[in-house]
Formats: sequence, C-alpha cells, structure tokens
Amino acid sequence: HELNIDLCYIGLGKVKNRPIFEYGMEQYTDEWGVKFRKVEHTSGLNYEVYDPVLGNATVVDLENYPWPDPHNPELTEGLEEKARNLYENTDFALIGKFSNSIFEQAFYMRGFEQILMDLSLNPEFVDALMGKLVEIALARLRVGLKACGKYIQCVRFAGDDMGQQNGPLMSPRMFRRVIKPQFARYYKEARILIDQYNPKIKIMAHTDGDVYPIIPDYIEMGLDVLNPVQPYVAEMEHDKLKAEFGDRLSFHAAIDIQKVMPFGTPEEVKAEAIKTMRMLGPGGGYILAPTHYLQADVPPENIIALRDAVLEHGHYPLK
Repeated sequence: HELNIDLCYIGLGKVKNRPIFEYGMEQYTDEWGVKFRKVEHTSGLNYEVYDPVLGNATVVDLENYPWPDPHNPELTEGLEEKARNLYENTDFALIGKFSNSIFEQAFYMRGFEQILMDLSLNPEFVDALMGKLVEIALARLRVGLKACGKYIQCVRFAGDDMGQQNGPLMSPRMFRRVIKPQFARYYKEARILIDQYNPKIKIMAHTDGDVYPIIPDYIEMGLDVLNPVQPYVAEMEHDKLKAEFGDRLSFHAAIDIQKVMPFGTPEEVKAEAIKTMRMLGPGGGYILAPTHYLQADVPPENIIALRDAVLEHGHYPLK
C-alpha cells in the first residue's frame, strides 16, 4: 500500500514434489525438465537455460514425454479462499496468472536457436510442441478459473516474447504461418472458458520488444490488454500505438527499465511517467507500471518518484 499498487496477481500453487529451487544454487531442473544454471552479472545473478531437454526430439517423442500434470489438486489448494479474501477485504484488481507460456516454453525445451530454425525447416514439430503446451495452458486456466474465476477481473497469459529491440523475432509472415494458428486456438478456447466462469474477465498478455507489426493479429485473436508496451524500441512510439489501437486495446506498463528507471534521476523518472500518462492515458485504457520487474540496479528514490508522479498527475481529467 505504500507504493499505491492497484493490481494483485494470484496464481496456482506449487506441487509438493516439484524440484526445489533456492536462490543462489548453481543449477536446477524444473518440473518441465528444463535445466537452468546460475549466471552472475554486475547487477546480480540470473538463471539461464542450458542443454535443451527436447533438443533432439521428434513429434513421436512429445507423446511420451513426462509433462507436468495440470490437474494436480495441489495446484489449487487454498486458492479460492485467498482470492475471496482479497476480493472482499481489499480494493485490488485481481489478475489471475494460471497458464504456462507457449512459444517461450517451447524454446526453453527445444533451444532458442533450434526452434528458430525449426520455424522454417521443421514447422510440424513446432506446431506439435506448441499444441501440447496449449493443451496444458488451457487445462491450467480451467482449474484456476474454477477455483476463483468469480473473484478476478483479468487473466494474464504467461510471457511469450515476440519482439526484440529492432523488430519482431521472426517475420510477421512466419508468425502468421507457424505460430499464430496455435495462439489463435489458445485465445479462442480461453475466451470460451473464461465466459463460462466470468464473462467480465479481460485477457492480458505479455510480449516484449517491437511487436508493432503483429499487434493487429493479437487484437484479432481476442487480446484486451497489451503488456509491456516497451518504449524506445523500433516502431513502438506510444502516441502512435494510442492513435492506432487505443480504441480496441488497453496498455499496461510502458515505463522504461532499461535506462530511465535504473540510470535516470528522480526528476527524469517523474517526467517520463508524466509524458507516458499523457500519451497513453487520455480516455482511459492505460495501467501504469514498469515494463518488467524492477532490477537490483534501480535506486529506491526512483521507485518513489514513479509513485509520486502517479499520485500527483495520474487523476482524471488528465491535464
């Protein structure tokens, strides 16, 4: 409450026998069989994928793979009670994070370079792998909605980054040919599920970088809220996005964490927040936040400056 945060994320619980992760350990393997190892940076440490578990797999291998069980009752233990308590006793907007990623989980398991080659050389494998991940994501969404759908206002699909600093990770044509069919199926069936439990729920999705060329595809599939609306990358000018898509899409985040939040002064952070609110806020449809988790290199005074900018300038009618 000190930071005046409006959103609260709630998600599925952890299975008791899942692999244990402790921050600082050298390496670990998660419940998907994905292997991570510690990589240290000047601003802290991170965990990166190595030795892709499906690097040499075939479509047949996918049928025999030990996938996580999305129906394990341990995933929803206490979830309804937690959501009801937040709904009844706080003024948070509740965001359900239930499902796994699709494209990102695929390249965690296949390997990033390999799956980019697969898009051209082995699209049948990409389709089969993402199809399996869509099935699991929809099952996880269903159990989450069944437990607490009546209390939440939005579901956020797990991150599926489609952009980099200078453009999408693949051509829009490749996206539409190989990736979009499974994504479209996912959004369509997710919307049907959501409407069964709470038709008022909106769909939010995270996709980093310059995704301007494929934003119309996301709108067509049924996206309501785009995150993180990353600034200072090619083609993602906020005033342009607001003008072209603001009548069909809400925007979440948009505050730069690459330069402004870690390296700007509190005054520069405040100016950035005001500028962003003026671009994306008119008429509604903007939820202000950093474009990702704040990293260890962000000074505390810049976090306070961001909060203060919203408290002082983030009220309608916007000046």
